[in-house]
Amino acid sequence: MNKVSEFIKYKVKAKGRHGVHSPFVYDLVDKCFKVTLDESVLKDRKLFYDSVSCDDREIQIEDHGAGSHRLRRQRKIKDIFKTSSSIGKYGDLLYKLSKFYQPQKILELGTSIGVGTFHLSKGNPKAELISVEGCPETAKVAIGNIQKMGLKNVEIIQSTFEEYLSAIPEGTCFDLVFIDGHHDGYALLNYLNALNPFTTDDTLFVLDDIRWSDSMLNAFHEIIQNEVYHLTIDLYRIAIVSRKPGQQKEHFVVKFN
Repeated sequence: MNKVSEFIKYKVKAKGRHGVHSPFVYDLVDKCFKVTLDESVLKDRKLFYDSVSCDDREIQIEDHGAGSHRLRRQRKIKDIFKTSSSIGKYGDLLYKLSKFYQPQKILELGTSIGVGTFHLSKGNPKAELISVEGCPETAKVAIGNIQKMGLKNVEIIQSTFEEYLSAIPEGTCFDLVFIDGHHDGYALLNYLNALNPFTTDDTLFVLDDIRWSDSMLNAFHEIIQNEVYHLTIDLYRIAIVSRKPGQQKEHFVVKFN
């Protein structure tokens, strides 16, 4: 996959709020994207980032997915932090989605050291947030970070995604699902299928790294064409997907700065 070409195509197609006619997407751009982070959140985030950005501890990564493009299996925590997909505007986006839509039950597949978890938790401290991490040593670091930040609404489960999804209790229902791990298109499609019984037609699926590889991008194109999902939104690195059968099936390429 040519990422430069993909970025150019995205920039050419991407529209702002005046280029969309879906009420949901208009509100996403006009209201959700404009949510600002509270001063207390910014202060806590700085403390968190300052701590992990100078953490020289090395851990052994047990990778159950496609692995990192840049890091070895023996990694320093500060190096994992530097390559986190939830730093910067994408972390802000997770906070904004959680803050604006107020999901009551959130699932995160791929905790890493807890950067995305922090933003989802801070967006709605009243939500029940379950985060699943496959690597035992990474999960221990994340648990320590979550405890240090005082995030009371988070439960971190050390498990492979497949094991966790096969054991979800009957009656569980997630309002927001953030999939940030494995980075394999075939696995992504399987996770979405496995989650169908535990989500509603209004559940928001947030898919990270849709342009990580040809496999991921091909999977996203399958999701766009799939009649099950009536709403698909391309934000370049991240996609938002929902079933929403009450509306006309539409795909949007949206500006996200």
